[in-house]
Order: sequence, then C-alpha cells, then structure tokens
Amino acid sequence: MSQYFPAAVPRFLFCLLVFILAFCQGSSRAGAESSRGPAAPVVVAPVEERVVALTLELVGTAVASRTSRVAAEVAGLVKTINFKKGGLVTSGAALVTLDKTSQRLALKASQAVLAGTNIRLDKARQDLERSASLKKAQTISVQNYERDIFTVRTLEQEVARAQTEVTRLTDRINRMVVRAPFTGSIIEQHTEVGQWLHAGAPVVTLMDLSFIKVRVLLPERYLDEIKVGSLARVTFDAFKGDVFKGQVSVIIPAAAEKSRNLPLEVSLPNSDGSIKAGLLARVSLSGSPRQARLIPKDALVLNKGKATVFVIRGKAVFPVPVRTGEAHGQ
Repeated sequence: MSQYFPAAVPRFLFCLLVFILAFCQGSSRAGAESSRGPAAPVVVAPVEERVVALTLELVGTAVASRTSRVAAEVAGLVKTINFKKGGLVTSGAALVTLDKTSQRLALKASQAVLAGTNIRLDKARQDLERSASLKKAQTISVQNYERDIFTVRTLEQEVARAQTEVTRLTDRINRMVVRAPFTGSIIEQHTEVGQWLHAGAPVVTLMDLSFIKVRVLLPERYLDEIKVGSLARVTFDAFKGDVFKGQVSVIIPAAAEKSRNLPLEVSLPNSDGSIKAGLLARVSLSGSPRQARLIPKDALVLNKGKATVFVIRGKAVFPVPVRTGEAHGQ
C-alpha cells in the first residue's frame, strides 16, 4: 500500500501527476518524439477521501503510581524489623517496632496518678453533696460550701490533665510501630535492629505497583489531537507480543522551553505487579477520527518547505499548493 498524506485541495474531480515535467515536455515537443524516442511515462492517481485518525508512537518509562519514603513518627530504638527488602506488604502491616519499655512504664505511672485523682474527686463530690444539704438547713457557712465547690473543680481539672497524659502516652506507644500506609513493595530499607531512630527518620521506601504510569513527552503540535481520557496501547520490550491497554490520565500544562514537549502520563492497571518501574515502554496514541483527502506521497513536489501537486483540468495541467498533514498507510 502506498503512503498517503492529507492535503487541502479544491473540491472537484481531478487526477494527480507524478512526473508532470516529463508530461509537459512530451506535449509541447510532440514533433520531436521521433528523433528523441518515446516520452517518459506519466503516472496519475485520484484523490481519495477517507475517515482517518492520527496514530502517534512515543517512547517513555514506566513509573509506580505512588512511592513513599515511610518515616518514624516518634524517636526510639529499633527492636524488630518485620519485612524483607523486595517483599510485598499490605496496608497497615507493621514494618518496624521500636522499644516501648520506658513508654509503658511512664504510662503505668500516669494511669496510677489518674486513678488516685479520680478517688480524691469522688470523695470531694460526696463532701460537696453533704455541704449542699447543710447549706439548705443553714447549719454550714457559705465559705465552707464554696470551698468544697472549689475543691471539686480543682480535682476535675487534675483528672483531665492526668487523662490527657495517659492518652498522649498511649498514642506515643501506638506510634512506636511503623506501619505501611498502603499496599506495596519494599524498594529500600533504611534502618536496622538496634539503630536509634529520630522522629522523621526514614524506615523504608514503599512503592505501589497496582497501577503503572507511563511518562512520555508529547510534541506541542499534537496537543489538539491528544486529550486526557484518550485511549492508549502500551507495549514493553520486556514482554514480547503483550499489549496493555490504558488511557491518558495527565497532560502537564507546561511545555519544556527548548523542545516544546509536554509531559504526559498514561495509566494502566497492573494488578499482578508484572510490570516493574523503570521499564522501557512504547505508547501508541490515537487522535479523534476526521474526514481527510489523501494523495500518494510521490505526488508531492517539495520546494523550500512548500508542497505542491499538479492537477489535470481538461487537457491542461496546473500546479496547486497544498498543506500536508500526518502520513497514513505505508
């Protein structure tokens, strides 16, 4: 099949000449044919109208849908490591456990303080009830009654403070187990048993491969053709013959200053985790179908960046400038 180019040409029936120069020479010098031999053959072809769609081939790289450098929330000594590098962990799984001994002792002390303060508060409330009864009978002074009220309110504040400390220590102990924020694969291990971790120190690098994003660069001239949601076919050199279906999920609205390319991401499911981050990907994108006029590529006459075709009108031949689009066919 010949390769065809869309061309903007007048809308009438005509044929295209490939070697029009030879034709013109043969027509104007017909009398000299006998001395110069037969004229060069002229090839003609009709203009075809078809529904076509842009097919764009781009090369990119597979990256994980998300990657997180999981860190310790509180300081502590690493007691156990519950993962293997390269292994899969589920969301919420314990990755690292810090030594909780001192925090548990502090929690017991705070719980004892809370219990003692509650006992004192219960006693103060009983005293206040008796004081209220005596005040009604006018057998107690107002000053003693108000003192009992003040005692109850003071102990209530102490109970609140003690309860807050118990809650704080409980939360700290819970945070001494570093858990996976999502299901993924352990890519890097950043700590060992016996290491002291400061708050914010990295523990592991976790990568989610349940979805893959393929990053490519889209030339600016195709921005009107390719949209978010456009379907894509993706192949990987690592998987011969396998074709993966995805769609354009992101087009970054900032072109590179020199190349004028826009970063584009194609998302595709990877539930079995077979596609790994960093693989070379070949992405095939399709634009919206449209009506186009097609001519053989050999009919184009290119001169100084301008394209021309020769057309037949009756018995005359005329050059017609055209604007070419993307090639279709072979």
